[in-house]
Amino acid sequence: MMTQNTTAEGNVSGATPPPGPRMVPPNPQLIEAFNWFNVAVVTAIMLAMGCTLKLRELIRVLKQPSQIDRRFFVGVAIGFLCQFIVLPLVGFGLAHALQYSSMTAMGALVVSCCPGGTTSNLLTFWNRGDVALSVTMTTVSTVLAMGMMPLNLWLYSRSWTQDVAVVPYKEIVVTLAMILIPVTVGMLIKYWFEKLAKVIVMIGSVIGLLGITTTFVLSVVINPAMFKVSWNVWVGALLLPIVGGVLGYGVSSAPFLRLSHPRRRAIALETGVQHVTLAVAIIQLTFAKKKQFLSELLVFPMLYAPFLVVLGLAVTGIFRLWLVATGQNKNPETGAGDKFADNPENTGNLEKNGVANIVAMEIDDEVHKNRS
Repeated sequence: MMTQNTTAEGNVSGATPPPGPRMVPPNPQLIEAFNWFNVAVVTAIMLAMGCTLKLRELIRVLKQPSQIDRRFFVGVAIGFLCQFIVLPLVGFGLAHALQYSSMTAMGALVVSCCPGGTTSNLLTFWNRGDVALSVTMTTVSTVLAMGMMPLNLWLYSRSWTQDVAVVPYKEIVVTLAMILIPVTVGMLIKYWFEKLAKVIVMIGSVIGLLGITTTFVLSVVINPAMFKVSWNVWVGALLLPIVGGVLGYGVSSAPFLRLSHPRRRAIALETGVQHVTLAVAIIQLTFAKKKQFLSELLVFPMLYAPFLVVLGLAVTGIFRLWLVATGQNKNPETGAGDKFADNPENTGNLEKNGVANIVAMEIDDEVHKNRS
């Protein structure tokens, strides 16, 4: 692994930032506990995510390709574009525009290159988005992150390789592979023990939200000086989820895509809501041997996490008020905004056919059970 002899005090634009607070080296025991805590939280979140996936329906779709909703996969493709092409570029641009130090920029880059997580799935549910699309995008992005994340980090981190150690991409890929194991276990639990899977989803969702909050609290305990960092870090941590969400919704709203509003919301939230716990775990596990850099690496994700929670709850509250104001809050099973689809004749019929296929599959299940 190649390193340079210079420090991480410079910034990406070559200028010297104003002097800030000295980062106190974290306590090794706290760092070790922080590592295991993040691994446990990520495992719980990924296990819960796996428990939301229906292996039986996936098998049936593979056996009967005619039931596939092609527009659904258009949504997945657009989500991939926003997640791995648009957002890393946004993070890279913010790091340059706000003149981050090298390690702060790397922390921001890791966050912007991460896939979405359970938090985006929860927010999609609360905002009546397409939960199936959200979970699918989360799963696909998590799998593709094994290749896209090292690629994006290699592509964009070259601005900082003169100042800091080259990122150990192989360790990141191994870490992501270890995270994918709970997803597979969760799918199997859902397949064999559906009632248990529902409990795991509820517990995992709570753990996910509490995990982000607890990570924020632990970061204060480990290094309270993070709140005295320069204003530009605060601005970037606030702008990244906002810009990501707006761009995600904007790209998915292109008229020729004819995606329904619930699917646009799912794409927007998946793009704007990054898996902070995963980002922290990757940083902790990957850079554990570079303790002198950890505090600065974690500054951006630790500020990003509370902004993410506040913004997510604010968007949900505003959306719920809008539902009440427009009288669309009566049927929680209907995705708000469906009637305003870009092309009601095509999109509406496609959605109805998709629902009909699901209903038909459920009827087939009941008939099969009765015959048994």
